[in-house]
Amino acid sequence: MTFKKNTLMHSLARGRAAAVLAVLSLAGCAVVPAHLQTPAARSSAPAPAARAATAPAAVPAPRPIEMPLPAAAPAASQPEEPKPAAPGFSGPVDARTGMRQNAVVAVTGNADRGFSVLFRPDRTEPASVEGVAGRLCGDAGVASARTNTSGGSSAMPGVKVMVVKCG
Repeated sequence: MTFKKNTLMHSLARGRAAAVLAVLSLAGCAVVPAHLQTPAARSSAPAPAARAATAPAAVPAPRPIEMPLPAAAPAASQPEEPKPAAPGFSGPVDARTGMRQNAVVAVTGNADRGFSVLFRPDRTEPASVEGVAGRLCGDAGVASARTNTSGGSSAMPGVKVMVVKCG
């Protein structure tokens, strides 16, 4: 029984190898050995001398790689480029706070309990930040207002928190 299994496995492996060689030979990557070729394929195969006649010409020797030279450094007499101006603030204004909408992260609370405003000061005018407490409290008046900077390990870097108590 072992003999039949080995023979069957050997013939399957040989069949797979023949299929792989057939694909490679069709692609021009391999030459099928003579013992695996069919009689018709053996007769139509060109002789080794004919193959040598159609072989490509000798490959020329490789050329050395030429690396481009780095660009010359700019002359010292050239003036420095001007630094970009501070970014202009643009965009719609938030009606409740008076700050630019893209600066306001969140506004919570009411005049009775107080307000918490999360904002990005680099995206709005400093004068609008100073007027937030008065706009939020309105006629009730401002009892206290303080701005805290979130720490360096904050989940929202660059965001400040303003706590406003109305009075």
